[in-house]
This record gives sequence, C-alpha cells and structure tokens, in this order.
Amino acid sequence: MSGWSGIRSGVAGKRDALIESLRRPDERQLQILRQIVERNCHTEFGRHHGFESVRSIRDYQQQVPVRDYEDFRDDISRMMAGEENILVADDIVLFEATGGSSGGSKYLPFTRSFLDSVRNAILPWLDDLVSSRPGICLGKAYWAISPALRQAQQTASGVPIGMSSDAEYFGADLAASIVDTLAVPASVAANESLADWRAETLQYLSACDDLSFISVWSPTFLLQLLDAAPEHIEWPMLDTISCWTSSTSERYAAELQRRFPDVHIQGKGLLATEGVVTIPLEGASAPVLSVDSGFYEFETEDGDVVLPWELDAGSSYGVLMTTDAGLYRYRLGDRVRVSGWCEATPCLEFIGRAGIASDLCGEKLTGEFVESALGDLPGFAFLVPLANPRPGYLLILDAAVVSPDQATSAADTADRRLMENPQYRYARDIDQLAAIKPHLTSHPLDVYKDICIRNGQRLGDIKPVALASAAWGEQFSRAAKL
Repeated sequence: MSGWSGIRSGVAGKRDALIESLRRPDERQLQILRQIVERNCHTEFGRHHGFESVRSIRDYQQQVPVRDYEDFRDDISRMMAGEENILVADDIVLFEATGGSSGGSKYLPFTRSFLDSVRNAILPWLDDLVSSRPGICLGKAYWAISPALRQAQQTASGVPIGMSSDAEYFGADLAASIVDTLAVPASVAANESLADWRAETLQYLSACDDLSFISVWSPTFLLQLLDAAPEHIEWPMLDTISCWTSSTSERYAAELQRRFPDVHIQGKGLLATEGVVTIPLEGASAPVLSVDSGFYEFETEDGDVVLPWELDAGSSYGVLMTTDAGLYRYRLGDRVRVSGWCEATPCLEFIGRAGIASDLCGEKLTGEFVESALGDLPGFAFLVPLANPRPGYLLILDAAVVSPDQATSAADTADRRLMENPQYRYARDIDQLAAIKPHLTSHPLDVYKDICIRNGQRLGDIKPVALASAAWGEQFSRAAKL
C-alpha cells in the first residue's frame, strides 16, 4: 500500500541511528543535556539556575533541584497567558492536558524541538516494527492516539490545547502516509456523542477486512469497543496490536491475546504526556530507554539519584526527566524495573505509578486528588477500585451516617469532581469506566482498620485514606462482602 510504502521509506535508518546512541548512552545523554541547557540558558528559569555555568551533569544536578509539577504550575500558567521566555526560549506550539495529583488537570507546553524529540522515539520504533512485522504493511491501520470526542480548545492567548491531528506526532514528512493507512478517518474523533463516535468507528472497522495493525493505549479501550459491536468482527489480516501490557493493563492485554491468539501483541513503551521514556524494540527484554528523546535520571528507593548506565538489573526506580519542553529534573511519578540491557542502555519495565493508588485504565487517580473530591462527604468515604465485571469504582459510605438518597447524591458529586482529571473524564466519556456506584456498609472504618492490622500496621499508625489500590480494594471488597 502506498501509505505503508511512504512510512517505510520515511523511517528507514532510524532504528540503526538509535542503536548507535544505545551503544554510548553516557555520551549521548550529556550531549542532549548540553543542547537543552544551551538553548534555554537565557530563559527566566535558566538565568535563575545558572545554566550558563553548567559544564557537566554534576553541575546541572547541583544547580537544579528535583521538581514536581506543582513547582512548575505557576510558570506554565504564565506561559498559557502568553508570557514568553519563562521555561523555554522556543515558541510554544500547543499545550496538552493530563491528570494532576491535587488540582485535577495539568497542562504541558509543547515546542517544535520537543516534538522532534518525541519523533526521535516514534520513528525508530516504527522502523523496527515494519522491519520485524512486515505483515502490518499489507493492510490498513487503526490508530487511536489522541482522546476521542475531544473538541478544539485554546488558551486565553490563542495557543491550541491538544493536537489537531494524531498524524502531527509523526511529523509533516510522514503525516500524509499515516493518513493514507487509516481504517477509521480522523474526522470520526470529532463526534460530540459517544454513541455516534462508537457507532461510526465500529462501522469503519467492521467494513475493513484488510485491517493489519492496531495501535491503542489501553487494551480496555479496544476490548470495550469490540464488545459494543453489534456482531462479531473478524480481521483475517490483523498482524499486530500495540497497547499497554504492563502493570494494571496486563490482565486486559492477556484477554486481547485470548481473543486474537494468532496476533502479535506488542507492549507499548512508557510514553507520557510529559515526554517519552522508553520504546519497544523487537527482541529486547522490555522497552528500552529512549536516550535520544531527553535527559534521564532515576531515583532509588532510598532517594538517591543515579544515571541510566548506573542502574542495577532487577532494581526499581522512579523516573526523572529533563525535556525540550521546559521540564527540568521533573519527577514523572512512574516507576520502572530494569529487566536487562539493549547494547549499553537499560530496558525498563513499567511497574506502576509512584504515589498513585489506582489506575484501572489510564485514569491515574491519586489519593490526594480523591481526598479533595470526597473531603466534605459525611462520615467515612472511601473509593474502592474494582476491575470486574467492568472497571469502575465503589464509593463506600457508612450506613449509620448516610441515607440511600444521600449515598446516590454523594456518588454523583464524587464522579463530577473526579472529572476535573482529564484522564478520568476521558475514560468515563468513552465508557471505559463505569459511573461511581455508592455502597452503604456497616462500620466501614472498622473493616478498614482490621485490614490494615492484618497487613502489619499498628493501630496507632493507621490513617484512613480516600482511595484504595486495586489489590487493597480487593481485600476490602472481600472483608466487607461487597
């Protein structure tokens, strides 16, 4: 097909170039850091942190503290209002929204150099994929990258919020070729109704008997789409499905493999809104660190910071990243485990969110944010994630304090407040997550404490939380006979 032909020629040699970088990660990472620092040394942030005097990684680490999103929030708000030269010298071409810990939403600036760094990961991945899985080039592709049903937005200063087209991630040179492979036209995502979007998407997918490649984020997205089809869909040419396969997505990826036993399921790397961390390469033990896409550091369990070539196989770390989009030593909040090495660069398995309590299908809810949503509800209010029979949350309330009518109102209120998190809102909008359901329980705090004690906590150390982890939620569900 002409689209795949254009893709193959457009990405040719990108994998080989990445492999060269993987053989010398220390040299490449220092080069990347110097480029970012030099480009932004005269920004407000660069002047404040002495970028002009940075000569080494050690200099950078000593002059720039590790930061969370809240440390950048005010500067990013100023940038959204139109101020320039704050975190980056480059023009901001768009902002992207993602979920925050306490404020619900957070916005990330994108520059052209940052988009180039993203392509430094995506294009080698595509080069590797079309070479190792040539069957995907024989038919059409279903790409589900940006959120469906997202309407055009912009900041007060007129900068777009969100990509106008998924093809922009691949760059102008590949955009036309990507569009030529689409089984579902990009215009379908503009539907304002979930039912209309789903029906139109399924109409195109059902009619596409030469579908050869599917790329989605969460496997639950594809499973629920398939379950909504009025009749069974078969794709005899389907070669590969790319989706999350680690952590909470593992069980759902296994279900996809059960439904498509002859299809190759490739786990996606760690691609956050803030930047790319890892990309999959066929034959590697896990996705490999994308050393051409940013500067990376890793936090140990003890809080020490180490560099990529200093990681230990089998150990787990928190990810710090410095990007071309103005995030410096940014604590991403994701944890990874070293599963091996590709050349001299670590392969990293995503194992979950640091400090996050629940992420059933990409909604990324934190205890702090949920606490803010439930804080004024009467009595003991506790959100329990349940994966079956479909992903969703139960709001546990004290039957001695809350009436059935109050419980229903409380669940609706919690659901509405949690939608301030764009990932949660998106999962609800496309029906990946069920609406929060209330459940009145006798003495729920006693049940909670009993579980804490069985898990080794001392009674005096127990602090009620607003959100359970998936595993903890299963314990609570059994104990409370939910």
